[in-house]
Amino acid sequence: MDTISRLYCEPLKLRAYTVTSIDITREITALHNTTPNATVALGRTINAAALLSATLKPQTSQSILMKFSGSGPIGEVHVQADAFGNLRGYTANPMVDLTDDLGKISFSKSIGAGLLTVSKDTGGNEPYNSVTPLLHGEVAADLAYYLVTSEQIPSAVIIGLNINREGEITSSGGILIQTFPDTDISVIETIEANIKKMNRHLGDKLQHGENIYTIVEELFDHNKIEILSTTPLVHKCRCSHETLFKLLRTFNKEEIKDMIEKDGGASITCTFCTKEYSFSKEELSTLL
Repeated sequence: MDTISRLYCEPLKLRAYTVTSIDITREITALHNTTPNATVALGRTINAAALLSATLKPQTSQSILMKFSGSGPIGEVHVQADAFGNLRGYTANPMVDLTDDLGKISFSKSIGAGLLTVSKDTGGNEPYNSVTPLLHGEVAADLAYYLVTSEQIPSAVIIGLNINREGEITSSGGILIQTFPDTDISVIETIEANIKKMNRHLGDKLQHGENIYTIVEELFDHNKIEILSTTPLVHKCRCSHETLFKLLRTFNKEEIKDMIEKDGGASITCTFCTKEYSFSKEELSTLL
């Protein structure tokens, strides 16, 4: 089962968040029929958003939206996640390898020059919005840059996602490590060194059956970690007939009349889950 976990290491004064996500990444990428570059871009962003959602207060109405947007052929990658472990996502061009010849798997080439937008709703009057430039063209590195610059939290982000020659996801997960104000600088240096000398990438470790908590303990020099909480991660969309009917209220009367007279109703497809909703001409008439 896919999960998000929150961990604490008292000896090192470090906190960590982990995500294992092979089922949800397979489900969402299959739903959108993504080609390999889009599969990797969307899958990595799912892991990044899941890790960021793990920092929310569990079991509350808090949520985050993560969006990569750029000049590259994939256009945009959107993922939303909440504090209950519900997540949904899509990419603007799921067929990127059919429309553009990128040559190999490359998030940097897929997204191009662009921005990372994070919108965090913590229950206040307005969501907190932050926009940072894509300096690295890599999901993990650009998320770490956002956390340092926008939230002022020194962070290390590791994302692993492997696909085979058929484009099927064979492993998917991530680790986010963050400091506390009293974390010693030597601890940070040790963690950075341990990450650099990992004998295999996270995706390879997960593919070979390694436990993600064991991987975190190895990065923490085998210091004991405490699992504070674990939340199931599931694919769940927020769309509904009522929600999209409210969207139709924003159309002007002439557009509504055209839908009634020319089409005999309206049909709207959710971008996130591809579910189609139909609205009869009688329903549309109430909007007039």
